[in-house]
Amino acid sequence: MSDGIYSCVDVGTTRIKLSVFDETLRRIHAEALGVPVSAEGRQDAEELFRAVKHLADTGKELGARSLGIATYRASTVAWDREGRPLTPVVTWTDRGSEATYKRLPSYVKLLGKLPPFDLIISPYSPVLKFLRLKELNSSLEGSMLWTVDSYLAYRLTGRFVSDATNACLTGIVDPRSMKEIGIVKSLFKLRMETPELVENAQHFGSYNGMEVNSLIADQQAASVAECAFEAGIGKVTNGTGTFVDIPTTGFSRRGELIPLVLLKHRGRVWFGVEGYLPTTGKAVDTMLTWGLLSGYSDLETKPAGDVIFIPALSGLQVPRIPNAKGIIAGLNLGSDRAAIVSGLLKSIAFHVRLVLEQSGEKLQTLRADGGLSKSNSLLRMISAATGTTVQRDTDTEATSRGLAMLQMVATGKSTLDDFAKAKRDREPFTQAADAELEEEYTKWKKLTGLLRNSKGSYLAE
Repeated sequence: MSDGIYSCVDVGTTRIKLSVFDETLRRIHAEALGVPVSAEGRQDAEELFRAVKHLADTGKELGARSLGIATYRASTVAWDREGRPLTPVVTWTDRGSEATYKRLPSYVKLLGKLPPFDLIISPYSPVLKFLRLKELNSSLEGSMLWTVDSYLAYRLTGRFVSDATNACLTGIVDPRSMKEIGIVKSLFKLRMETPELVENAQHFGSYNGMEVNSLIADQQAASVAECAFEAGIGKVTNGTGTFVDIPTTGFSRRGELIPLVLLKHRGRVWFGVEGYLPTTGKAVDTMLTWGLLSGYSDLETKPAGDVIFIPALSGLQVPRIPNAKGIIAGLNLGSDRAAIVSGLLKSIAFHVRLVLEQSGEKLQTLRADGGLSKSNSLLRMISAATGTTVQRDTDTEATSRGLAMLQMVATGKSTLDDFAKAKRDREPFTQAADAELEEEYTKWKKLTGLLRNSKGSYLAE
């Protein structure tokens, strides 16, 4: 084994990826396993752990002495003191929390109309995922309930911990003080232990001869990889969904965006806001299935036609229309495949622009990663829509790279400042907007407004 080999397990919602890096941040191994999510939005917790354990063991076999784990967010699970799961994972895709919300006492729902409780008490709040666990298993008294990062850390190291980025998205931990919000647990009658909070570059346990040196949420790991945690630099991940994360000075609410902790290290907390469109990559996969695309190379197209394709296959977060359906509008006799592809790329770019507008932040650079960011046309469109230079690293798998960087920080091999100053091979994309694009942005906003106003209809039911 080598001190300079870093094993990184990126736990996505349905796909768990292993990347092994050397001390120069060169990826020397990559593989992945799939763990399905049911139509109800649940995942087998034991199967998830077995996949993570297998990949962690593979990393050790390849010489790693350090392990880092990134996880998908806003998802809960219950387990006993021996680590045996007592429920499936209730993932962020679970829609049952809407029915759970309707069963809440009226005074709790009324409190949810008032800031700051409106962030915590809503049909789509992560805290309701804890109630969903109790609905799935009524015998959880004395067991352990928390998020996926905590479950995996416990199974691997025996310690009941959670990292700051995940814990502060539960609604139970205050991101400003990093302390438990007791009134929330009282309101929801959650008689459960809150885990110890750990920083994102910190040794907190060992597994199979490896030090576990990093635990973090997946999008925040990508922000670390792009050094997008200080003012002026944001990141956009174009993968299964499109996630835009913008650093802010202190904890701040901006429009419909989600306030979050981007990073905690040596007592300092970096804050940001996030807006996302859940199913952009899924929309591309669907187009491949339909035969509208023969391959990802078909995404390289010039702006064409007046078609707008809003890929709301699982609702919209910004603008907030949770039950919105996907829509393709503006078709005419002259519309072709290129017009539909262009309509999708424009819609993604306009979504990024809306997030930036709501954040109120002025960015010098927007750094792009994720599989869809390999599309030059998409990045040019984002640049034109936002008026910002977009940069793409040669390594678009940012989450695992961020994990490797955090492990290097935890082991004293480097610092966050070193990474911020280091020059990386990033390709810039710039494209000026024209009057036609501005007109189409106006049309796009009107169309999303129609979706919002059609609540209860087949477009948003």
